Amino acid sequence: MNRNPRYTSNSKNVKKRRKNKSFARKRIAALTLLVLCVGLVVFLGWQVAHNISRAIATGDQPDPQLSKTTEPPATTTTHPTISVSATLASPRILVYDATHSAVLYSQNPDEKCYPASLTKLLTAIIATEECTPDEIFTVGSEQSFVNANSSRAYIYKGYKLTRDMIIDALLLPSGNDAAYTIAAHVGRKLLNNPEASDIEALFAFADKMNEKAKEFGAVNSHFSNPDGYFAEDHYTTASDMLKIALAAMKYDNIRQSVAKKSVTYTLPSGQNITFRNTNLLINPNSNYYFEGATGLKTGSTDESGYCVVATAQRDGVEIVAVVMGGPTDGDRWKDTIAVLNQAFAIHQTQPAN
Repeated sequence: MNRNPRYTSNSKNVKKRRKNKSFARKRIAALTLLVLCVGLVVFLGWQVAHNISRAIATGDQPDPQLSKTTEPPATTTTHPTISVSATLASPRILVYDATHSAVLYSQNPDEKCYPASLTKLLTAIIATEECTPDEIFTVGSEQSFVNANSSRAYIYKGYKLTRDMIIDALLLPSGNDAAYTIAAHVGRKLLNNPEASDIEALFAFADKMNEKAKEFGAVNSHFSNPDGYFAEDHYTTASDMLKIALAAMKYDNIRQSVAKKSVTYTLPSGQNITFRNTNLLINPNSNYYFEGATGLKTGSTDESGYCVVATAQRDGVEIVAVVMGGPTDGDRWKDTIAVLNQAFAIHQTQPAN
């Protein structure tokens, strides 16, 4: 069939016009997008230049984004780190200059591990915050939760202690019996129910432990008991333990407690009792005595290995060493002394600011 030439010509013209219109629309869209992109680049460039100019004028610098497992922030000034020539047996170590807010040495700081009795630093913090110095703690039925093979302060049912007496019982001989008495007493206060059962009070205390740990930034930890006896759901990292230790060091009563070689009390309930510190660094009669040692807490279980958070001061500088997972008791102390010596040595070789 023959087609009408005029129809065919008009049809070609229509298609051509449509094609031209489509091309024009695409070109306009492309030009619009280009203008927007150029405008955005100019605007962002102006913002960057403005912020840099303002920072130079004011001396301010933008804050870095910190990960959840970042160690305590270092100062903006450059600070030397340490290298340890001795072979360290403990797998997790973190050394912190508390005076200059600087991490000096780090070895597997975010590796999950078990804290053992280092846990008691957190227990001591909560007891300090929730109770008055003259508040009386009475040892009671919560002692049934103390494991028979755990470390004790040898306080028994019916004994009465003030807050700071029982914190000494907790931190010096590392008394698990003291830990459970604290947890039951404080747990009932938290519940506002003096008649709450032991287990209810202990659960309330564990909830408070986890709440406080997160407040300190110890977000890779979970605590399920007040003494640190091994449990699968009771874990931490060296980095988190440093944060908890730094929080504990803010309280004078805790600092005073952990610095004692030993202490003897006549309890409000009439008994005479002596608590001796398990931290060999502060004992001048120990083979591991460290000049300037001021605390802080020891811990050990089969699962955790031998651990210590150690603090020391020399020439106005305070160092905190977290040593976790030592294969033997001696390894724990040797590693701690090695890193503390190196930490103080760098200050002796640095010019005064």
